[in-house]
Amino acid sequence: MEIIEKTTFDRLYALQVATVVAREGTFAKAAKFLGTSASNITKEIQKLESYLGVVLFKRTTRSFVLTEEGMLTLEKSKNLLEELNNLEEQLHGVVDSVKGVIRITAPTTIGQSFLASIFAEFQLHYPYVEIDLILTDRVLDPVEHNIDLSIRTAFQLKDSNLYMKRVTQIDRVICASPYYIDHFKKPTNLESLSRHNCLLYLRGDSPFIWSFKKGQKISHIQVQGSYKSNNLMSLIKACELGVGILNVPRYLVDEQIQRGELIELFKSWELPSHSLFFLTSRKPSSSKKLEVLEEFLSERLT
Repeated sequence: MEIIEKTTFDRLYALQVATVVAREGTFAKAAKFLGTSASNITKEIQKLESYLGVVLFKRTTRSFVLTEEGMLTLEKSKNLLEELNNLEEQLHGVVDSVKGVIRITAPTTIGQSFLASIFAEFQLHYPYVEIDLILTDRVLDPVEHNIDLSIRTAFQLKDSNLYMKRVTQIDRVICASPYYIDHFKKPTNLESLSRHNCLLYLRGDSPFIWSFKKGQKISHIQVQGSYKSNNLMSLIKACELGVGILNVPRYLVDEQIQRGELIELFKSWELPSHSLFFLTSRKPSSSKKLEVLEEFLSERLT
């Protein structure tokens, strides 16, 4: 006969608390995230450690780190908690299951320019879903940072064990302000770009080489400039004010071009396009809230 042991505390909640502590690094940060006190967090961890008979965390100068036993515990409990969450979603049905927390990471510029409004619209449609959005240009490890959905842009992503979906293409454009054209003349051909002041994005794949394609012809132009930045928005502002010529994703300057505030150059040439990708550590179909979010985003991005 199977013996079912009754405990005096919620083991699943305690495991969830331990997961948050491991991710946030301190009891205080975990308490803030969970909306409780650090003393309550301490009590939950102590009860869990006493029940398991192991030490899960060891204190460092400013934070806590997982012990070997702690890493094993949270690694095993992660699958358990996910399976329980999936079971609840299936039992509650489609409408009720669209709830819970979704942690998302996306590049800063894309996040600020249009993703933020899409996520806000999503939450209006699904008020029981909590969006935890991290905008950063660093590539965060989904497992280490407990990320449900990573949004990235690249020409091509390397193979990984993550589920990947190419969502849309991000076209680029060469542009300058009317002021710049009036004072420094419009470049007549690609080669003349090397004699102009080009605004250089330092986070690009090759800031000093701009590539163009027309049919089978490909041209790589060496450019230079007096204004460099790792932030596209600062370069766009400099371009609007007439500082130089900019190579930039079209979606960031399309409105300015339509209003005549910027002038598109070399329309007959194509520029290499980045793609926007969704990456998840598990199939989106395994989580109703993640599946619904991905479908919502895809409809608005394609």
